[in-house]
Amino acid sequence: MRALIEAGANVNRAADDDATSLFVATQKGHEAVVRALFELGADVNQAKDDGATPMYIAAQVGHEAEIRALIEAGVGVKKAKDDGATPLYIAAKKGHETVVRALIEAGADVNKAADDGVTPLFVGAQNSHETVVRALTELGAHVNQAQDDGVMPLYIAAQFGHETIVRALIDAGADVNKAMDDGVTPLYIAAQVGHEAVMRALLESGAVVNQAVDDGTPPLYIAAQNGHEAMVRALIESGADVNAAENNGWTPLSVSMTTVFNVAQGGHAAIVQLLRDAGAV
Repeated sequence: MRALIEAGANVNRAADDDATSLFVATQKGHEAVVRALFELGADVNQAKDDGATPMYIAAQVGHEAEIRALIEAGVGVKKAKDDGATPLYIAAKKGHETVVRALIEAGADVNKAADDGVTPLFVGAQNSHETVVRALTELGAHVNQAQDDGVMPLYIAAQFGHETIVRALIDAGADVNKAMDDGVTPLYIAAQVGHEAVMRALLESGAVVNQAVDDGTPPLYIAAQNGHEAMVRALIESGADVNAAENNGWTPLSVSMTTVFNVAQGGHAAIVQLLRDAGAV
């Protein structure tokens, strides 16, 4: 390689997919080749058509040695792809904790979101990377930073049923009652999809059991409607109002009784009994 370049080969010539020799060497984890290409004048910031640089691809595949070599060569860590995703974002998404730490140490903005509003913490939580989530919160990530529609890291972790992530975010100060723009809270979404362990973690940490969404629907109502018996039981045990109605007057009991006779929805006779035993009328 060195002889070819010294003979006049273009060190920055890209292949049909826009990948340079440096990009490929970084992607493959060939640190010695990466350093040799530096010495031969490789453009360390030359990107593919989508804006992906050698730094970005090293972060994506989790090659810490190549990340540190690039940093030592003076490569910045903040340059994003065309969609706004930074090297830190992709490292968090893929679960590469040591790379996350190296990038932040080198000056990466821990709270820089991609164009869709998703932060490194959000995408780490979404993909259930606990060590990454804890590293990001330890190093300054805003735990309650939301997307444009109000979705927070805690909400997405609750929606996907990632109990360990939910607990890690709560440990870092996440607001358990912060709602989306339509009023949906982490507790509500956990009740809706049926993640009992997540719901109990939220309740233990102060989630308001009767906090309703904008249409008046409380968590108990949606859990009953969707047939989540264990969730209904846990919510009742935590003090849920069994007679709280949504804006059209439907209660957890009335929606459950309607569903009992609707074979297409499965029928929730056990939930009806639970609610009646708890005083629903």
